[in-house]
Amino acid sequence: MYLRASLFWLALTIAAFAIAFPTESQHHADEALGHLLCSNGVRNELLQWLPLTPEEERLAAASPLWQRRYVPDEYRAQVNSAIDQRCGLRSADRPELRAALTVGALGCGGFVLYWSLPRLSIRCRRLEAPEPTAPARAVDRAVHALAAEAGVPAPMVLVDGGNGKVNANAFGNVGRRYVEVTAGFERRLVKDNDQADRNHDRDRDRYFLDAVIRHELGHIHNRDLDVTLAVTAVWWTFLALVVGAFGLSLTEYAVGGGSGLRQLSLQLGLLTGMVYASRNCFLQSREFHADRFAASCPTPGGGASAGAFDEVLGELSASQHRSAPDGSAWPFGTHPSLTRRRAALSRPAVADEFTGWEVALIGCLLAFSVNLLLGLSFQLELMAIRFGVMPLSDVELGPLYVWLSLPLLLLVGPMIALGVRYSVVARGGVEASGRLLAARLVKLAGCLWAGLCCGSLALPGPLVHSDGSTEALLWRSHTASAALALAVMAVAVVGLGALVALGCDALRMRRGPSTALLATYGALLAVVAFPGALPSSVAPLLRTAVLGVPVLAGLAVLARRRDARRPVDRGDAPAGKEVGSVSVMSSPMGLPLLLLCHLVTLGMACWALVSVGRLLRDFAPTSVLYLVAAVGLAFHTACIGGAALAAHDGMFRRRARAATGCLAAAALAALVQLTVEGQMSQWLFLILPGTTAGVVLACEASAAAVYDVRHGARNRPTDRPRRAAASRPPSHRRR
Repeated sequence: MYLRASLFWLALTIAAFAIAFPTESQHHADEALGHLLCSNGVRNELLQWLPLTPEEERLAAASPLWQRRYVPDEYRAQVNSAIDQRCGLRSADRPELRAALTVGALGCGGFVLYWSLPRLSIRCRRLEAPEPTAPARAVDRAVHALAAEAGVPAPMVLVDGGNGKVNANAFGNVGRRYVEVTAGFERRLVKDNDQADRNHDRDRDRYFLDAVIRHELGHIHNRDLDVTLAVTAVWWTFLALVVGAFGLSLTEYAVGGGSGLRQLSLQLGLLTGMVYASRNCFLQSREFHADRFAASCPTPGGGASAGAFDEVLGELSASQHRSAPDGSAWPFGTHPSLTRRRAALSRPAVADEFTGWEVALIGCLLAFSVNLLLGLSFQLELMAIRFGVMPLSDVELGPLYVWLSLPLLLLVGPMIALGVRYSVVARGGVEASGRLLAARLVKLAGCLWAGLCCGSLALPGPLVHSDGSTEALLWRSHTASAALALAVMAVAVVGLGALVALGCDALRMRRGPSTALLATYGALLAVVAFPGALPSSVAPLLRTAVLGVPVLAGLAVLARRRDARRPVDRGDAPAGKEVGSVSVMSSPMGLPLLLLCHLVTLGMACWALVSVGRLLRDFAPTSVLYLVAAVGLAFHTACIGGAALAAHDGMFRRRARAATGCLAAAALAALVQLTVEGQMSQWLFLILPGTTAGVVLACEASAAAVYDVRHGARNRPTDRPRRAAASRPPSHRRR
């Protein structure tokens, strides 16, 4: 939890620091140019009449065409004094002061918002607080009693009088915890207390209300509120800084017409979107931990409450009046889907497992921040020269201080390694099915690669440039393709991290030592990916450790795999009625039409392979839309194949929806790209959406046919009613 929050904070701090350099005023730039022209004139004038030094006389005698171009050391003080008298003192640019101002504004503004956001929320939403002198309300007594049972400090209970739904929300900062309940929740609680004759329904309904409150108390117990509110406060402050910088670029104050500052502001706007989406993925993971806390509390009857809390999740889903889409597949929702929440109750490792979106966003955030940070190397070199830290003899043109990226690498490496460890554990560890685990790891590696490419395209920099100064980055000396180098890094990080995680599971290491080992190895693996950041004397030793640890882990895995395998549950099987259920997903179509669907699916798969191959070979930092189209097409093919290999209906539907979203994103990117290039005609504009919809239907029908063959053969002898369902019209079949 704190690693992710630190990553958000560090990325925004670096971005705020970068704002300082292009915010030089036009007035200061004009003064600097005028002083430069004046000092050059005075220097040239003095060089005409100052007598030659003995060394200069020797040079003039040796070469008749010799001219004096530099001020001798004997006259340097005299020339500088004359420049100061006639041109005045030069006003030095102080970007470090502006950097301190922006970073200070980010920190102070985030701190102020952190303390004021809860009160602002109470005032703006007109939440009703309890009167100090009034008797305690029923909802206050209920919440305080549950907090005492759970060992959580009693929060202040607020009521949203304008909301008739049954819901609750926890918020607040250090020392001030609030639980907000809706008016519908309070009315239902009072109604249950009054209906004493319906004991069974009252107890069941009361446990539902208690479970909602315990979930919010879980957020307070796990200290989720502090991290969430801090990240939100810093994010809003940074967004205000970006908006202010963009507004400054539109005025006459900014140097060069504000073009550089305006471009940086637009790029940092993309960074705010990445951080916002990553923050929502982080909130989704914290919901799992709050569910575990609520499920660990005893029921009114004194028994375990995991099963009862699962019923609560089902009732909450039914009250939303929607089809319960898999919200965890997108980074825009703060709550995961009901299926994943149920799965996390039965397998706690799922709670901390990375989704594909989250690992892609982390990779995108890493590439964006590293390119931004390495791009500041030249400005930092000028600051070092001005402060006297670096002598002029050490100045190089176009330097890259790769070690600047170490803070980001030391955060992202452990995050990805631990996320891979949770994926390994959630799918059974060393004794799990190799096919399921390999499919999950391939998905994580592909999403990480896509995120790294998107971050490099959103802000092109040293990670994708091919000049000689960046050959030491990301194995660029071994390949001329930046996309291929990023793919190698993604595969190495995920694959080697998974192998070490399997080794820890094979050795039956406890959670603490295993976490420490995976975090250390993840940081080491990320640092080794940037050879320029390592001292030459230490680099061989670290590379040996990076390769030696997985080798030892692989030997432990081979030794453990010789033992008998225990039965392992399928990695993605959710709790509930969908487990093991098989229904006919494809429509009753003729053989020619089914063959056509298979051919369309095969053609899309071949097209995806060709597109990814071209992308690996010709990676252009300007083709953002082409990257989205190619990656979306590849992910569509992968999701369709995963749907055909699904274990049950719920998994099939989720993967089919993900495939549809990926192909829609690819089609939209292609539509925009063709429009920008001027190749979009009216007929093509009408044909492309229709063709995309047809491909979606054909690929889903093809995958459903394979799905039916796999499950139909298994259930045909004993499942006659389901065979009869195949003859029903598609509109009456259960989807």
